[in-house]
Parts: sequence; structure tokens; C-alpha cells
Amino acid sequence: MWGQSDTLWAADIIGQVSKGSEYRTSADSLATDVESASDYLQKDSRFNLKQYTPGSVVASSFGGASSEQSRVLWDGIDISSMATGVLDLSLVPAMMLSTTSIVDGINGGASSNMGSMGALNLNLSPKIGRGTATAVGLTSLDELTLNAHSWGSFFKIRYQSIVRFTSSDNEYDYRLGPLEGRMVGNGYGDLTYLQRFSGAMGKTYWSSDLWYTQSEKNNSGSILSPGYINHLEDEVVRFKYKLKRGHNEMKLFASQEWQAYTDTMSSWTLRDTNTFGQFTALYTRTEKRYHAHLSLNRYTAGGTNRTATVWMPQVQLNLKPNQDWNAVLKAAQYHDQVYWSAYALYSRSKQPWLQQWSVGSYYRLPTLNEMYWNPGGNAGVSAERSYGAKYSLEHQGKWTIRFTSDQLYYDQMIQWAPGSDGNWTPQNYYSVYTSTTHLGVKRKIWQQQHVFNTTHQYSRILDVVSNNANIIGKQLIYRPVLQAVYTIEQDLPIGTLMLRGYYTGLRHTLRDNARTGELPAQSWVDLAYSLSGKRKRWQWVFRIENLTGAQRQFYQYYPMPGRTYLLNIKLNS
Repeated sequence: MWGQSDTLWAADIIGQVSKGSEYRTSADSLATDVESASDYLQKDSRFNLKQYTPGSVVASSFGGASSEQSRVLWDGIDISSMATGVLDLSLVPAMMLSTTSIVDGINGGASSNMGSMGALNLNLSPKIGRGTATAVGLTSLDELTLNAHSWGSFFKIRYQSIVRFTSSDNEYDYRLGPLEGRMVGNGYGDLTYLQRFSGAMGKTYWSSDLWYTQSEKNNSGSILSPGYINHLEDEVVRFKYKLKRGHNEMKLFASQEWQAYTDTMSSWTLRDTNTFGQFTALYTRTEKRYHAHLSLNRYTAGGTNRTATVWMPQVQLNLKPNQDWNAVLKAAQYHDQVYWSAYALYSRSKQPWLQQWSVGSYYRLPTLNEMYWNPGGNAGVSAERSYGAKYSLEHQGKWTIRFTSDQLYYDQMIQWAPGSDGNWTPQNYYSVYTSTTHLGVKRKIWQQQHVFNTTHQYSRILDVVSNNANIIGKQLIYRPVLQAVYTIEQDLPIGTLMLRGYYTGLRHTLRDNARTGELPAQSWVDLAYSLSGKRKRWQWVFRIENLTGAQRQFYQYYPMPGRTYLLNIKLNS
């Protein structure tokens, strides 16, 4: 509950941060074996999702003013693409999520290299003994998911191997207001391979992780478009190696991504091919009163639209002068400039209550695409600066309650806008204020587990560096004022029943908040029945998503499916 230090963050101040512990129903536990992270995280109201159709590319954030401000980490290393600034969570297996993976609000900014609002820390949970698990997922959208997971040891070396495959034609009928039809041409498929080895050499612990992903996705455009199919191919290989001995830890990370996009929307076919690479070396020294981090990052981009290499050395000092106070000081050199940030956390605990106050300043560095994209890149664009404060209150007992409130001011926010030559180019466009309030409640009543979480988001554009003054005072786009999820789990004489309701408030898609660009509020309900054998040798879940067939869309005129049926089966040995 209190978000204490765990294997995901064994040598960092963020282990002291209150993160809240996610409750997983029986259906959720099996869903982690077959779903992507973006599908699974919809059960958390702190997660903002933008997705064209099921399985499509995902843009997401955890309360930030933009997707680039929420970072994705792998065992503490920021792996969000410095080409685009984001990472597609539809290609991340949900089994890489722990119950405390989300670090919300400005605390997430303190945990990453360059984030400001929210972070997601990925890792594989350790396994003991030997075993295998095979999971199969089937849906009425013709989606097939296979996941094979094995673990064990040989010559005192622990290993985990995971192969995950997903494929879907992704065709379904839709109804959106007076418009009806069938969505076609949005098929997708992806393959993920994860391999971990770990062991000890004397007093030195070591581990190595290989993560390979290959995917192909089609997009036929909105229901108002002619239906030309665009094709995206993506291939990524990531490798991480860690050594830890006493107070010293060394991590090496390398990744290479290849991406090809074929555009058929015009009278001729356009094909862009781009690559992105990252190398990170991170050294950590851990003492009782401080943790010191020194990292060297190298980012490269090549291909059709940009060629660039940028180095970023960074130093970070995590201080803990006493039991109540923590502080983070960071500095980085990027593109011949030095950026700094500071963060402080005060905790006060008196069972069953925990209170935390934190304040901080942050920077979000421009991506390689924003600086070097041809045409339109702006090498002179400045980093975003932000300043925030957070309050957290938690209660643990028969009632588990978590309340958080984040206030954040963004200066020089980067936005693509028309330049003087007519080309769209990234500019330090405006200043923004955001307020994010989250409430989570869990209580067992008789034989039912009730879990409720809701997030309220307020945002206003305060100033613009252009003549577009009509957007001052407007809300940020694709940011619902209110999101809520309510889950009830009922134990039955045989099996378990889960009912989950979702609500997403009105969202704007146009900067001037014109009514023509509004996405109306939407709500839907899922129903799931789960059953397992003795010692969970076998498990299966039958789930109905969007039970009432409600109309839903995350982008305008991209309707999501109506009622959908899913069957997940898992065998353990």
C-alpha cells in the first residue's frame, strides 16, 4: 500500500513514494497473460488512452498535458522513444506490469530522465522453482493470442522465456449516431520474445534481458475517409545487462528500432523508412543517506526524414537526510545546453494513515523528430519547463483509500503549428496549467470486493506565443474532465463473477474547443466469469466487453467495437 522499495526500483528514492497497490480480480490475473499493457491499463482511471481501433498504435499519458511528458521505464531506464517521445503500449505485454507500476503525478516526473507527469515502470516479476504456463486468448473480432512462458534454472543460472503472438482481422460492425457500417482494413499482428538469465558470481549479482518485438498494423482511416489502407511495420530489439555488488550497480541498455510506413491516401504510394537507436550506461552508488546515479545516453535517428545523433550525460543525486525527507537533484546536458531539476518529498505516517507532500521542477527535452524532421524540424526549439506540487493521503484497513492531487504549471510547451514558411514545425507554443485529482477506494462487503477509482482533470491554456489568442482559456485536447472505473467481484459457489463499469467524460479534439470537435462522454460495462482447477493447474475466463453495445470512440469518427466476446484459457505445469 505504501509503495515501499521493491525489486522494480531497488536502489532509488522513488521506492519511498506512495504509488498505491492495484487490486487484481481473478479475471485480471489471467488477462495479464494475454492482453497488451494498453488494453489492461484501461481499468485504471489515471490512464489516458488514444487509440484508433483495437490493436492500433496507442498514444497514452498518466495525467500529463501531452503523451511525451509521461515516460515509460524498463527497470528504471527510460525507454520512451527519443525519436517520437512516446512508446506504443499496445506492443508491451501486460505481464510486464506489476501492481505498483504506475508512478502517478509529479512523482513520476522525478523517477525518469525527462518526464514531468506520470511514469510507468516495466519489469518481469521474478519466478521461483521450475514451471511452464501456456495461455490462449480468443475474441469475436477474430483475435488469437498465444503466450508461452517457461522458467527454471541450470548450473545455478535462473532463466525466464516468454513468446507471445497476437493476430486479428479486426473487423466489426459499428454504429455512431446516424452512421452505421462495418470497420474493415484494420488488421494487426505482433510477435514478442522475452528472455532473461540471472545468477551470481561470488558476491556479484548479474542479469541479462533480451526483448524483441515485431509488429504490423493496418489503418483504413476514419469512417469518413475513402478507406485507403495504410501499413505500419515496426521491429525493435532491446537488451539490458545489470551487475550489482554491494553498494555499486551498473546497467547497460541498448536498443534499435526499424520502422516503415506506407501511405496510400494519395494518388501515389509513399513509403517512409526510419530507424532509432539508444544506448544507456547507468552507474548507481547506494549509501544509507544518498543514492548517486551517473548515466550516459546516446540517441540516434536515421532514415527517410531525419539523420541525427545526440549525446546526453546526466547526473542524479537522491538524498535522504532522515526518515521523513527525500530529495532529488538532476542535471543533464543535451544539444549543447544544460538542464536541471529538483524535487522534494515529505512523508508523515501514523497508522493507518500516510500523508505525503512533494514539490518539483522538471524538463521535457525536445525529441529528435522535433529538432531534425525534414521538412519542419526546429533545432532551436527549447525544452519544456514545468513546476508542480502534489499531496497524497492514504488509509489502510477495512477501507483502503487513496487520494492524490497534482498541480502543475507548464512553460514553453512544445506544439507542432504552422511556421512562417507554411510548413508545420514544433514551437514553444504556450503555457498551461493542469490540476489532476485521483480517488481510489477498496472495500470488501460480505463476499463482494468493491473497487472504485476516479480521476478528475482540469486544464487551461494560459498564454500562447502566436496570434492565436482564441485558444487562451481553453482546455487541452483529448483530456477528459472525468474518468471513473467501478469493479465488483463476487465469489460464487463455483467460480467468480466480475462486473466492471467505465466512464470517460467529454473530450475536445480542436484547440479552440469548438463543439464540432467534441467527443461525447461514453460509458460501458464488462462482465466476466472465471473458473480455476485445483492449485490453479488450469484457469479460464469468459468475458463480455461492452455488454450493452455502447457507442465509443477515442479519436473522432473511429468507432470502437460494440459487444465483444473473449475467452482466455491458461494451463500451468
